[in-house]
Amino acid sequence: MNVFGKILIFLNLLMSLTFMSFAVAVYSTHKNWKQIVTLDKATAQTAGKPVGLQFQLVDLQTERDALEAKYLALQKEIKQELAMRNARLQVLETERENLIAQVDAKAKEIEQVTADKKVTSAAIESLTIESGKKAAEIEALSTKIDTMRFEIKDNEDKLLTAIDQPAKTQAELDKANNQAKVLVTENSKAKTVLKKVCLTVDSPVGGPPKIDGIVRATTPDGLVEISLGSDDGLMRGHTLEVYREGNTPNATKYLGRIEILSTKADVAVGKVIPQYRRGNIEKDDRVATRFN
Repeated sequence: MNVFGKILIFLNLLMSLTFMSFAVAVYSTHKNWKQIVTLDKATAQTAGKPVGLQFQLVDLQTERDALEAKYLALQKEIKQELAMRNARLQVLETERENLIAQVDAKAKEIEQVTADKKVTSAAIESLTIESGKKAAEIEALSTKIDTMRFEIKDNEDKLLTAIDQPAKTQAELDKANNQAKVLVTENSKAKTVLKKVCLTVDSPVGGPPKIDGIVRATTPDGLVEISLGSDDGLMRGHTLEVYREGNTPNATKYLGRIEILSTKADVAVGKVIPQYRRGNIEKDDRVATRFN
């Protein structure tokens, strides 16, 4: 046998071993595909093998249907929640619009009240000026009445002198009587005019009496309630000084001047005069007649 024959025998042996190895490998890995696909749960559990792919597919489909039903239920629940949320948002939006409308209405109301307050303040200042003018007129009338009283007193003295002089003629006596009657009539007319003016303007003749009291309460717009009233001789238009007592005379602080706006028997309300303000007036501060 030559070398070529030996090579062929060797190749034949080698190929035989190779194919035998393939056969052993195929045999070792061979499986029953029908059993893998159709093996039911009971048999698989008894044999200790996996359930067949067919039954696994059924289980997976069942699980998929359950998950799909759960997904649809969740989607429906989400839609309901979205609908409820949208409805709530609409309600809140309506409430917000109502609140905005209420705020606008309140703002307009505040503007109207502010405007009314300005008009009222202007009217009070106008009445204060008018009251001052009337007070000056009354003071002038009071001076005129005092003058007429002196004239009447002088004429009465003259009349008494004339009565004491029986030597004078009846004509002079009648003349003096007539003059006295005329003066009495003029005095009565003056008193009537003064009474009408005093009834028309609620302002005092002259200053307030010598009085002293305390502050009962104050308001932010400058009104002050005091413990004195008409029983103490106060009238509308009187002015009083406000001060705060200290431990020593030097510690006493002057706070300003108030003008009386209204009075009752034992209480009165005044307004702080801005140009005389020297500090904040508080409860229990003292009020007294203007210092002359």
